[in-house]
Formats: sequence, C-alpha cells, structure tokens
Amino acid sequence: MLEAINRFFSDRMQITSDTAESAADTDAAWASRVQVATCALLLEVAYADDEFSPAERLTVAEILSDRFGMESAEATRLIELAESERRDSTDLYQFARLINEQYPRERKLAVLELLWQVVYSDGQLEAHEDALMHKLARLFGLRHQELIALKLRVKKQRDD
Repeated sequence: MLEAINRFFSDRMQITSDTAESAADTDAAWASRVQVATCALLLEVAYADDEFSPAERLTVAEILSDRFGMESAEATRLIELAESERRDSTDLYQFARLINEQYPRERKLAVLELLWQVVYSDGQLEAHEDALMHKLARLFGLRHQELIALKLRVKKQRDD
C-alpha cells in the first residue's frame, strides 16, 4: 500500500537535481502519508453515521482540492487510496499518530476544523460523529475547549 501512496504522489512531482530529489523524496513521502492519513480521517468522520452522503463526498473532495491543491482526478485517487487504508486499519491511532508527528498544534487544529466541516456538511450532528470528534481531539492532544470552539465556528459558518 505504501508503494501505491508513493506512486500517487510521485506522479505529481518533478525534481531536477539528485540531492534535491533525495530530500524531496523524503519530504514528499511524509507529506503523502500525512495527506492519506488526513483523508482517511475525513472519510472516517463521513462514515461515522454509516452513510457517506453526496454532501459529505463533495465536502471531502473540496477540502482535498483547497488544502492540498489537487485536481478532481487526483482527489478521487487520494480518496480511493485513503478508503483502502481506512478499511485495512484496525483503529484511528495510526492516522492520528502521523498527524501528531508531522503537524504542529495549529495544523492539528486546522485538521480538526476540516473534520467538523465534514460532520456538518449534511446539516446534522449525529451522536456517533460527535463521539468520534471527541476521540480525535484527544488523539491529537487538543483541549476540549479547542474542540468546542471549532465546532461552534464551523456550525455558525454552516448556518450563515
């Protein structure tokens, strides 16, 4: 599966020098893993209520396009790859760990906000979704107040 991840992202990069290629490959590998982990968590939240609605699907695709600068076909490939990783995983820890290792607190908060956007994309908050968001905030090492502040911000944006 790691080969598929690397292949997906290597299609998007062009490196000219050998030294730059080595450093970029290492950075790109971490970036690609974090992108897959982020997408897998977006999907996990989308499926938390046992339905991946068209609104949630559109929100995930838009997030990938906006945050990762992906074209539609690239976003679709990442979703497929992350979906496979999500199905094969035993828990969320492996995805949260990658984000914890690679992202500072501000970026983790940004990821949590994206997750709330997926939760509210269908217009309602289900109990399973709320519980999952609390679990993810704990896995990211974020405070409850931060979780709630982001929840309220996303909900307000949705309602406006």
